[in-house]
Amino acid sequence: MNPFKSVFDWTHTLKERQRKHLHIIDELQRCRLLLCCLFCSIGVSIVYIFELFTTEFSTRYGFSAGDLSTISTVGNVFCSFMVPHSVIYELMGPAPLLLMSLGTSFIGMLGLGLVFQNVIPGNLTVICVFYAFMNTCSGLFDAASIVTLQHTFPRNRGPVLALAKVMTGLGSSVFASISSNLFVNNLSGFLYFVMVYAMVVALSSCFVLVLPPYVLNWWRERQMTEEEKESARSLSVVYDSKNVPVPRLAVGYAVAISLILFFSTSSPILAYLTVSQKARYVLGTITCLLLCSYGIMALPLRCLGGVDEPSPALEVAGQPAEGQRKSLTEPIVADADVVASEASDRELGGALEPYAAYMDPDAIKYTDPKYPGTFWDALRGVDFYLIYFGFILQGAIGSIVLYNSSTIYVARTGKSRSTQLSALYTAFLGIGSALGRIAVGIFEAFVQRQPEGKRRLLVTMALPAPAIIGTIGGILILILPGDALLLPFILVYFKQGAFYSTCAVTFPSLFRTHLSIYYNLSSATTVVCVICFNRFLFGYMVDKKRDELKLTGDCTSRDCILTPIIVATCLSAASSLLLVTAHIRYRRYVRRCEAQKQADSEPLTKVEGSNA
Repeated sequence: MNPFKSVFDWTHTLKERQRKHLHIIDELQRCRLLLCCLFCSIGVSIVYIFELFTTEFSTRYGFSAGDLSTISTVGNVFCSFMVPHSVIYELMGPAPLLLMSLGTSFIGMLGLGLVFQNVIPGNLTVICVFYAFMNTCSGLFDAASIVTLQHTFPRNRGPVLALAKVMTGLGSSVFASISSNLFVNNLSGFLYFVMVYAMVVALSSCFVLVLPPYVLNWWRERQMTEEEKESARSLSVVYDSKNVPVPRLAVGYAVAISLILFFSTSSPILAYLTVSQKARYVLGTITCLLLCSYGIMALPLRCLGGVDEPSPALEVAGQPAEGQRKSLTEPIVADADVVASEASDRELGGALEPYAAYMDPDAIKYTDPKYPGTFWDALRGVDFYLIYFGFILQGAIGSIVLYNSSTIYVARTGKSRSTQLSALYTAFLGIGSALGRIAVGIFEAFVQRQPEGKRRLLVTMALPAPAIIGTIGGILILILPGDALLLPFILVYFKQGAFYSTCAVTFPSLFRTHLSIYYNLSSATTVVCVICFNRFLFGYMVDKKRDELKLTGDCTSRDCILTPIIVATCLSAASSLLLVTAHIRYRRYVRRCEAQKQADSEPLTKVEGSNA
């Protein structure tokens, strides 16, 4: 089959599977898509490897805390402000974004590698430019993969998105392990490795990350008739009813948990014990092998499920199901009169509902009502602003800790942080973030599995949780001794992971259309956070206090970070109030919808009772 067919002409694959009497959703194809999205998610965490460079930037170029904040701020602005790219996504799908990530990864990481090799003169402006390109690649990976997963796995959105977000969190640990074990004191070689990784993933994903047929955009609609458009839209009920094979998803979570356990064990060992280079090579190799284990998810093994699933229409028509024929791809031979009769019935049923046999009535029961209208209607509502202002305020403590943990550590302990300790903090960043993402995914899956009429929990209950955890983390940073900062840092890392996973699972549950714009706007709140809180609140205040204390080099006084942390903690507490309000408003909306539905069903019940 021409590989371009699945990218530009989804109808070819659909007709081919219908001809073979297979389920129109190819689970192997969906798992290959999920596999590519997992590796894209690892690429997203390129934005988090900044901590691996801070020591080198400070010692080689003499950058101050303000300079480091400038570099991280510029990079994060380009990573997080994906709203223009989301418009391209809405028009043409993920392929253009992946092609752009291919180019930006090459320019950014090649440039930084040459800077560290002294081929290109290193100064603040040059490093900011290349770092911006590198982080643009990271943001494009996120914009292309997450919304595609939202559309492709609507029935199991929470667990699937959580798994992808887990890899974004663990990605920093992955890169920290590869850097400290396979590229010791070789930042240029490490950057070239990441460049090749990003380019291979981007190029492969161009052919695998394809929106499901029911998602229509300008690129698809330009050559479709109205009948074809209607047929494509009707496929949404099939995706809403189709579960991903549990064994394949279990393999993904097993690998993720293995990575968490591995990094939890190896990171402290590398930080506090003397490890030979041969042992480091072994640890780096184990990291790569564990990542490759994700490929098991997409293997065509029948024990994992989803291989040549028969069409539900066969069971409706009374045809043999899987295992009752030698091969599911064999043509079915039946009595001519029976075939003619069933064909007539199917034609009549298809006119009413072309994919009625695929529908699962229970799938609708597990879905909470969504706010009506489009994105432009949401702009006129209160909930939109409650959520996004809450996201901005809660991001203060996260952006400060995430990109300035080294500066905070020095200010609280009065001593510099070693390279090994930096790798340990980066690794625990990934572990804490991954656990936060898993927690939200499990919560969303539990919420959607509640029986109709007994739904006590809603997805929006996850909205204020990151802000509350961030408030606790900020308080602990202020009161705990400097050597115990890892605990509040892990809390903030957990909070950041929970926040990113909440952004991924909440908007598809609240709104019907323009999911790419909603999601990328939530990422754009990070732009405000890194500019206002990371660069000005933290970077400016630390440099100002250091000058007042007449300190040279790093600021070794607790007073340097006191004001920014207090302000960020208070903003996080205010954010929790805004997001609790958003949850209460949505809960009232759900209760009104349930009451209206019950009121509408009562007359039908009375009519049925009178007829009986």
